[in-house]
Amino acid sequence: MKRKAALLAALALSLAVPAAMPSAVFAAEASISAAAGTTIDAIASVAPGGTVTISGTTNAQEVIIKVLNPDGTVLFFDAVKASEGKYRDSFALSPNAAAGSYQVVAGQGTDVATATFSVTSGSGSVYIPPVAPPVDPAFQQVKFGTSDVSAPVNGVATLDASKVAAANLQLLFPPAVRQTVGDNSLRIALAGGSVTLPKEVLAALAELAGTDTGAGFALNVRALSADEAASAVAGAAGAGLSPQGQAYELSLGVVLKDGTAKKLDRFAKPVQLQLRVAANANARLAGIYFISDAGAIEYAGGTVKDGVLTAGVSHFSTYGVYAYLKTYKDVPSSYWAADVIQELTAKHIVEGVSADAFGPKTNVTRAEFATMLVRALGLQAAGAAPFSDVPAGSWYAGTVAAAYENGIVTGTGGGKFEPSKAITRQEMAIMIVNVYEKRSGSAAGGTASDLAGFKDAGAVSGWAKAAVQDAIRAGLMTGSDGRFAPRSNAIRAEAAKVLYNLLFA
Repeated sequence: MKRKAALLAALALSLAVPAAMPSAVFAAEASISAAAGTTIDAIASVAPGGTVTISGTTNAQEVIIKVLNPDGTVLFFDAVKASEGKYRDSFALSPNAAAGSYQVVAGQGTDVATATFSVTSGSGSVYIPPVAPPVDPAFQQVKFGTSDVSAPVNGVATLDASKVAAANLQLLFPPAVRQTVGDNSLRIALAGGSVTLPKEVLAALAELAGTDTGAGFALNVRALSADEAASAVAGAAGAGLSPQGQAYELSLGVVLKDGTAKKLDRFAKPVQLQLRVAANANARLAGIYFISDAGAIEYAGGTVKDGVLTAGVSHFSTYGVYAYLKTYKDVPSSYWAADVIQELTAKHIVEGVSADAFGPKTNVTRAEFATMLVRALGLQAAGAAPFSDVPAGSWYAGTVAAAYENGIVTGTGGGKFEPSKAITRQEMAIMIVNVYEKRSGSAAGGTASDLAGFKDAGAVSGWAKAAVQDAIRAGLMTGSDGRFAPRSNAIRAEAAKVLYNLLFA
């Protein structure tokens, strides 16, 4: 990485000197190509706006690639890792790329190969729909063809736009990509993340285009500056939020033959949005947030893997990566559940009993714990709960209904749920194990030996014994001082810890 950084720095300096300098560098590298073990595969001609793919063989672990414009200036520079003696890289040409012969240098040290490819004035296989000139002078329009979409792998085809470096982009691709995608999804890779469109959304775009044979699908991407991302959450609605990655203003639609743009406002099926988390960010507290044109801020969710947050969204607008830091006056940093409460608050799974208090030692009601579970799993109710003591319009009516529909709760008998009753630890075990089995697809397999080590094992009710054993075996619940305390009321801090064990431990 240090070598690559040095090479990029050297390249930056070369761009600051007259155009003749890169040509001289190229000539020096070309003169030693006879000793090269690196080769470059033939590169097909391409039209402006198309994708250039550079590949070949090498004996090196890393290959430096440089592409020069017809006038000798540097167009593209990258360092790619080789795998099993082969390397591959690609980039998108500007729609305004000049026609002519482009030179390619690939290799490292004295192991260098050269090649050329042509940019033609014709469109070839690259899709170039007629569109109206952009109003914003900073706007860059990049056009892709069906050949730029890879064959589906594991249900996802990919269009790689990750090397297009511009803050304000319109990515255009033809409706014919649906034939390549088929029943799969289309992932559009961006510089700071990706957007994955399910087939249902592609079908909706085709319907929006109608019978216009010259229409194209359009993904508009504007990267917010650091100041814009910070100011978007600067008000009271964004209290506790701080930027922890890139924010984008996104829209999806079609551009008709006459240049008219039509926007797809809602998605028939969630689009998977992936945004990269900043290297110095606290990923535990980070999530994807939606910021409306009116300034409203909503948590969109997000699971972190390899430094990337993924969330499903039902519409496009402005989305960004932000960390949410909320402190409570009754949860000092030294409290045994402080980190868990802080993280679950950041993920909007739990919240305080007031603006500045969490109530960690307060008993949890059955309705409160059911609501925590439903919120954590993102569940929605299709109908009303079948309990006589869960009135429509109550704050917990929807979450209790969702918990019932998903087999998390069954009630306490006699058609009642007893929402305001403090939940016992053994009742909590039943709910949490029901969720665990649905998520894992199998039972935890707890046995009597899992419970035997607790002094109060005999206090567990018969109807809860299997669930308690499973909760212990799966690591969802533990005891204290050699006791499980099955009939004791659970407190809010314990509920938070159990939820954390289920979701993240």
